[in-house]
Amino acid sequence: MRLALRTISLAWAGFLLATTAQADDHASEKADSSSTPTTEKETGGDGSSAPEKTPTQCGAKTEEKKKHGLFRSWLHMATETQTKQPDWLSPLATTSGRLKDELRYDIWDQPSAQGNRTYQFGGGKGLEFITSSRTQVLAGIPSYTLHSPNGAPGGFGDIPLMLKFRIASAERGEGNYLLTFILGAAAPTGSHRYGTGDGVLTPTIAFGKGWGRFDVQSTFGASLPTGHTAKLGRQLQWNTAFQYQGFWRLWPELEVNSTFYKTGTNAGDKQVFLTPGLGFGRVRLAKGFRFSTAAGLQIAVTQFHAYDHRWMFSERISF
Repeated sequence: MRLALRTISLAWAGFLLATTAQADDHASEKADSSSTPTTEKETGGDGSSAPEKTPTQCGAKTEEKKKHGLFRSWLHMATETQTKQPDWLSPLATTSGRLKDELRYDIWDQPSAQGNRTYQFGGGKGLEFITSSRTQVLAGIPSYTLHSPNGAPGGFGDIPLMLKFRIASAERGEGNYLLTFILGAAAPTGSHRYGTGDGVLTPTIAFGKGWGRFDVQSTFGASLPTGHTAKLGRQLQWNTAFQYQGFWRLWPELEVNSTFYKTGTNAGDKQVFLTPGLGFGRVRLAKGFRFSTAAGLQIAVTQFHAYDHRWMFSERISF
């Protein structure tokens, strides 16, 4: 207690001395300015006139500092948000409930009619970035579909959009789980051959749990078109990924991807795929940037299926 009082007394005395010295300096500067027509503020180091900063220059510098400060605050917030959740790698087909800053691009390759192969570039992915401590948005890239060598003309699909809201989560060692609400959407911008023609909403619940190096991630949602329901139909989608964090940054996984057709031309049918895959990452590229990749094969295990033996390749840059 005595030490604290003594410290406060010394600090107060220093403050009084500094205030007195500042007042004396101010009085001295005022006296010098009245006797000397040109002051140090008006001259350069060689006695020449020094340029003064204009209000525009000062305002631009202040605005630049403000923007830089906002960007650093956003980076700090995004980093803190990602540390409060599991560090699992995103599965190939099952949407991850993790909030993340990531640029992802997928490529699909599958056999099609008449000996052709169908390639889809984009895979409904794009730029994902955290907007608050509980939300993340996806600004997707329209997928481009190509039939080779003699198939139908290629074209772009709809623009994928997504909003994630994290309900609950815990990092490894604190529970290793997550629960997230996801609202996906498809803006009808694609060509008549590859676009839906109407907007589609996909509300989904994502949940996951980890035990040491093993984790299970699952999603359950519904595809709800805003028009032409008789043609597009409504479907329930249930995807589950079983993952293991192995050595050398390898993530072997097995996914079960199911679609149940409730209405539309395929009403009453269901299709189920088994998707074995292997992920790799995350590898540090530069300050704040990390690379990961994954590949796998979707194999139909039900009699009804829209496609079969689809190869999936995924590239991701996290920041």
